[in-house]
Amino acid sequence: MNQQETTPMTDLDQMVSDDQIQILKAAIPYVPSSGQRLLSIYSKVRELQNTLTLFPQQNNDMRMCGSDTEMQPLDILTEIRPFCSGPTQGHIDQIIQMFAMLQMLELFQDPE
Repeated sequence: MNQQETTPMTDLDQMVSDDQIQILKAAIPYVPSSGQRLLSIYSKVRELQNTLTLFPQQNNDMRMCGSDTEMQPLDILTEIRPFCSGPTQGHIDQIIQMFAMLQMLELFQDPE
């Protein structure tokens, strides 16, 4: 697969995956079909094990960005946009544009 065609990894994916898992996933298409299912399940189980270690306590919040500030809807949309394609990305673009227009309207209505 061409590097330009790949979807970027989320912060969570980067935290729970490692080079060995990525190599395993990249090799799956080259394994006979009888082994592809097993290797796919094995790679996901490894990721699940790594994910479970991120949350040692039940009530533990994960702060991936290391920030205590609350994310705004526009921040979240901007963050998830690169992981979408086609019509979904177009819908997110429309929503982002709508937020920009609303912010401009608020500036014009500001009594200061």
